[in-house]
Amino acid sequence: MQSALFTIINEEEDQFPEIETHLSFDPFLNYLKRKGENEISIKKNFLASVLKDFNQAFAKYGPLDKHNIHQFENEFRLIHASLNPVLQDDEDTYWALGFPLGQKICFGTDKFYALLEQYRCDNQLALAHDSVGFSEKIQMLYSFILERLYGIKSAKHFEIIHSFIDALTGLQKYYRINIDHTFVDVKVIGNLPVFDRIKVIDEFSKTLNFEIIKTLIPLNKIKMDGFSILTVTDITEQQALENIKNIIIRGIDEADSYGHVIMALRTLAGNPAIEFSLLPFFKLNHKVVFDFKEKKTSALLDLLKINKGSEQRIQELLDEFIKQPQILVFSKDFPIEDKTMSFLWERLKDLGIVNYALIPIAHNKEIVGVIEVFTKTDAVLDEQILARIFSASTLLAQLLKDEIVEFQTKINEVIKEKFTSLQSAVQWKFNQEAWEYLQRIEQDKPKPIIGDIKFEQIYPLYGAIDIRNSTIERNKAAFQDMIVQLELLENVLIQLKHLNSIVILDEMIFNCRRWLQEINEELMDSMQIQLNDFFNQNVAEVLTYFKENLKESHPIIAAYENAIHPLNGVVYKNRNVLEKSIRLINSGISGYLELFEKELQNSYPCYFEKFRSDGIEYDIYIGQSIAPDKKFNEIYLKNIRLWQLTSMAAIAKITHSLLDQMEKRLLTTQLIFVNATLIDINFRTDEHRFDVEGAYNIRYQIIKKRIDKVTIKGSNERLTQPGKIAIVYFTKREEKEYLGYIQYLQKSGSLLDDLEELELEELQGVKGLQALRIGINLA
Repeated sequence: MQSALFTIINEEEDQFPEIETHLSFDPFLNYLKRKGENEISIKKNFLASVLKDFNQAFAKYGPLDKHNIHQFENEFRLIHASLNPVLQDDEDTYWALGFPLGQKICFGTDKFYALLEQYRCDNQLALAHDSVGFSEKIQMLYSFILERLYGIKSAKHFEIIHSFIDALTGLQKYYRINIDHTFVDVKVIGNLPVFDRIKVIDEFSKTLNFEIIKTLIPLNKIKMDGFSILTVTDITEQQALENIKNIIIRGIDEADSYGHVIMALRTLAGNPAIEFSLLPFFKLNHKVVFDFKEKKTSALLDLLKINKGSEQRIQELLDEFIKQPQILVFSKDFPIEDKTMSFLWERLKDLGIVNYALIPIAHNKEIVGVIEVFTKTDAVLDEQILARIFSASTLLAQLLKDEIVEFQTKINEVIKEKFTSLQSAVQWKFNQEAWEYLQRIEQDKPKPIIGDIKFEQIYPLYGAIDIRNSTIERNKAAFQDMIVQLELLENVLIQLKHLNSIVILDEMIFNCRRWLQEINEELMDSMQIQLNDFFNQNVAEVLTYFKENLKESHPIIAAYENAIHPLNGVVYKNRNVLEKSIRLINSGISGYLELFEKELQNSYPCYFEKFRSDGIEYDIYIGQSIAPDKKFNEIYLKNIRLWQLTSMAAIAKITHSLLDQMEKRLLTTQLIFVNATLIDINFRTDEHRFDVEGAYNIRYQIIKKRIDKVTIKGSNERLTQPGKIAIVYFTKREEKEYLGYIQYLQKSGSLLDDLEELELEELQGVKGLQALRIGINLA
């Protein structure tokens, strides 16, 4: 214990300068006198002895003030003895006496003064995030004043929590400070303010608006005498858990939330040398997978990255761990008898780990992940530390579960966006039908038939970006590669004949030469099947025979097999170059169409579906039945048609800009079909896609499939041409509408001034098709 004046708040920082405060023993002594009058036990003698001691001290030193505080140290000790258990160890407590409001300390335990000294040196004793600020300190003060002067108790609970960085560990420490004003008398300078207690207190109790009280009781009219008692409690562990809870409440998307959780765990452990990792068990097809993109300090992830050859073994260990979860602890000081686990420990030691613990985390009895606790130094990792860490397991379980749910949501979103026909614009219809289906299910009865998903009276829009002459280019690439393969094969067979001159080789060499003479680029579609049969059956049998019976043939055959490897063999060079160029084009088109679709959905909900071949086709369906809650207007249809035309020009520019990146330069054509009438579509559950319904509507589908090869009437010229957009339609109304769009895009510089109005050759069963064709500004 020690007696020394310690100012927590400097005068220039004083938060309540208006209040007059005096250090005094009077409230305490008055309390003792009242207590002594009612006591008849041994306490009465003790209280009388204490009062006598104080009177002697006053006679010797005079009234207590800030100048003679040190002379009353014995009296301070008496106060401490009176208010605390006799057997309490003073060195384990933070306890002090101070001026009213606790802004200056005059006596306390050594531990309390040590804490104050650390605060003064570091100047870091700051309010924690969940603690009170200045405004709440005013509220605390007024709550105390109201209780003393008017007997009005506040329903609000106030708590002061301070934090600072511990000098030894560098970790955050949290302390709860309690200020007891039992022995503080509150007086009013002048007359006690009078007000309508019922009206004011009723309003105050409802709103807790302290501004009402501040106007009635100014602080400069308040005087306080006595002393406050301060007690401090180390709540670092509780606050660390509270911090984790707050992160969960805010959600896992909060920036750097993972880092804050790890910091809270380190604070809980009380040792900065201990490292942590939180690993959720993401399940994919019933197997645990890890996100290696996450920047986590994880020993387990490092093992999986480094020990690729042992990845399967580590995965098996994890599977066993999930089946029989237990806390695993490894240390250099304790040998591991379990051979299975010793394998894992040896790998961990290779990473420089000295101590390691793996703690399973369960959510509703399901293992959702693990906490890794490890050190790369000789830092202690004992049962006490692990117990503190495990105390956070319930909170961490919720955090890991949230991450797993988020992971599954992302997977479902990708599947929904990339692999299925179901889109947000029509999701409501499927939700409705699914709910009605569930309502019809009855126990012990056959499951009902699910209803049709149909959208009636909607406008279709069709577009196609085709790679020009893709079939011709494929045949050309296949022809060139087949020539290379036949020449290579002939050479291989001649080399094998030198090793073993069997008659079958002569026939094979003859067939190679025959194919080299007969092969024709224009007939590759039909010839390729025959050639593949020749390579995969006849040639394969001969090569297998030589590999099994003649060791000297192995290098010759291996060189041939490398040459015919589908990914990097020379025999597939031309086809792979072509496919690479096609993929580049399709990737560019798909990327733009995704942006295009987002713009469409922002205007009016619509169904968008694309199909990939040599190029990309897409359908757009829009109408009232797709979005019954949003009134449809034809302005949305016109808007989407203009967007479609604009996007076609943009896509053409994109594919043109990719030419320099293509080993095989390919051009694209752009086609739009404008259907003048409304159609119905129905979801085909067997194919998981929408299709048109009804004989008349099917006509729309037939036209789509045939117009890509349509020619201009009276000529053999194809309608679709590179660098141009072709718009196919039936009526003058659509023609007039699109002429307006074209003029607008010509003025904006997207289209050229070379518009053609064309009549098209009749398709089978389809008459009266017309077209507009316009050049695209590719510059």
